[in-house]
Amino acid sequence: MFHRRWLFMMFTFCAGLLITPSSYAFRCDGDLVTKGDSKISVLKKCGKPTWVDRWVEEIIDLPDTDFEHRITRINERWIYNLGPQQFLRFITFKDSEVISIETGGRGFTVVPGMHRCDFETFTLGTTSVEIAAECGEPDWKEQRYETMTQKIAGGRQQISVTIDEWTFNFGPTSFMRILTFRNGNLINIRTGEKGFR
Repeated sequence: MFHRRWLFMMFTFCAGLLITPSSYAFRCDGDLVTKGDSKISVLKKCGKPTWVDRWVEEIIDLPDTDFEHRITRINERWIYNLGPQQFLRFITFKDSEVISIETGGRGFTVVPGMHRCDFETFTLGTTSVEIAAECGEPDWKEQRYETMTQKIAGGRQQISVTIDEWTFNFGPTSFMRILTFRNGNLINIRTGEKGFR
């Protein structure tokens, strides 16, 4: 009985060792990308990403005093599409250092000229790269920035988010569809007016 329990505990421990690093690392052409790697290191190991999302954070310490101090950071998320046999990989950088590595849905093959898709299948949070792969480039793009402020210890933090609006025009027999993204993630789909030629 003791022997079985010991074997089970060892198996569980070893399985934990095998599973845990995968959420913090990603193998790219034989090289391992891990938290803490620099952008230049990831670029060297994996090449250019398929897609890049950027957003800005501004932290204000001791606001409205003579000692006010502002720190502005540009954050990036690099998305790698490794094809339909593998999953998408999302690498997020803060201060040019990897802070998270996530796995997305299945990769895909880009089909030139594709411009039809089923908007009902997209869920909130779907990335702009996944939608572009399925629907092609939109007919119109607009971009704006919004700033949100929240209190933190010793000051406040302002986060500027990038809002992208994509409009798809499928011609006079369909209504236009307008997709809104925040920092590259889908937050809204709405129906516009009748399309046109």
